[in-house]
Amino acid sequence: MITTTTRRTDDGWAAVSATSEHHDTRTAANEVAGAIYDGLGGRSPDIVVLMASFHHAAALPQACDDLRRMLVPGHMLAATVESVLGDGRELEGLSGMSALSIRFAEPRQIRIHPWRTASWDPIPLSQPDALAARIDAASDTRCVIVLADPFSTPSTRMLPAIGGCLGGNRTIPVTGGLLSGASQPTCNRLILDDVVQDVGAIGLTISGDIDVRTIVSQGCRPVGVPVVVTDCDGNVITELGGRPALDMVHDLLSDLPESERELLSGGLLLGRAIDANKKRLGRSDFVVRNVLGVDEDKRALAVGELPRRGQTVQIHLRDAQAAHEDLQLLLDGQQVHDQPLAGFLVTCNGRGQRLFGGIGHDTAIVRQRLDDIPLAGFFAAGEFGPIGGSNLIHSQAVVATLLG
Repeated sequence: MITTTTRRTDDGWAAVSATSEHHDTRTAANEVAGAIYDGLGGRSPDIVVLMASFHHAAALPQACDDLRRMLVPGHMLAATVESVLGDGRELEGLSGMSALSIRFAEPRQIRIHPWRTASWDPIPLSQPDALAARIDAASDTRCVIVLADPFSTPSTRMLPAIGGCLGGNRTIPVTGGLLSGASQPTCNRLILDDVVQDVGAIGLTISGDIDVRTIVSQGCRPVGVPVVVTDCDGNVITELGGRPALDMVHDLLSDLPESERELLSGGLLLGRAIDANKKRLGRSDFVVRNVLGVDEDKRALAVGELPRRGQTVQIHLRDAQAAHEDLQLLLDGQQVHDQPLAGFLVTCNGRGQRLFGGIGHDTAIVRQRLDDIPLAGFFAAGEFGPIGGSNLIHSQAVVATLLG
């Protein structure tokens, strides 16, 4: 089964998304390529971003060769993931291939710069000028899309380095995410044009006369009251508010109503305040991280980042209703803008059916609110997106990159 969406503008821009459920990798790629070819009227796309479920890992390089021969794109990014999404569908656990292609109007006043990094070819994270030159970041850079292997990419260093490589007060938005198509190193596939690798990251730097907007919806809500980290060791919080961390959390949770305690079955989350000086902290004021485990003997919590003393944190809960409302609220803010030409959507692999109990929640809402735009993307092991002027890795979010 192949589905496709096409959008064109009066000034010559065009975008096509295509999603195939075919189990044969090269057949799926040919179906996707055929839909893009027809949607663009036989013209070559400037960029193609293609996501393939892990079922397609073995034959993906050959399938991408087929696609490039048929479409002759300016640049192509492709990678393997747990599940793909696109055209109003989320193929959770199913064989799937989803692609987004864009052709810009002539004359082109847009620069698309592909880049990659691997153990044998690292990017200079500690040298801002060299990093900017490597990824072609400039004052007119709108966004950097990154697909990264989680086993071999220092993402917590890479995202702030890319965002701040121009210096000053400007942060370049970084979107994309950690690939989720493998449970062990060297089993993901990353393809940039004709280069195939199983480690590192691939990216596209988008600059020039193009409008790029990002939406980051974390889908969790704070409960209890904020507390301060008073002692920690690595990623383990040993004290909160001057008390053993686990004792403090236990007391905070015991004060919750039964309906909220039931939501803890989905796992405990901890939000770090972006601006602890803000008088009233709400849903969008935290960066949410998973609680990875507890140490009963030390009464401590292990979390999915490196906390620091003095940080303000608050317990968060996974909540389908809060996730729904937050995404709708952020899309409300997009109604004052022109409708985008296309969207690239990255959602946490803890959302979807696991959170909402049904299939297609995030894609359905985004397409409904944005006039059924061409849309492709994937379920990630970590989502990249800017919040509060910083590029961060999220763990329960949906991140939409809207291009227009």
